[in-house]
Amino acid sequence: MSALPWPSISPDLNPIEHLWGVLKRKVEEKKPRNIQQLKQAVEDEWMSIQPATSANLVESMPRRLDAVISNIGSQTKY
Repeated sequence: MSALPWPSISPDLNPIEHLWGVLKRKVEEKKPRNIQQLKQAVEDEWMSIQPATSANLVESMPRRLDAVISNIGSQTKY
């Protein structure tokens, strides 16, 4: 079996990386000013992420796979 021509750890192929991005944007909107506010914002925003958000990321995998293959492993719109 030969090696794949693109990285197997591509963020485009890892839905949790995109979920972290959602969390990061939501926390940044809160503009925490200290570590306690940051911790609270992360906890609050993590708990507010709807299950549909995760489901949508997982359901997008076939499109992500096609995009990575089409771009020969280079960065995609995802």
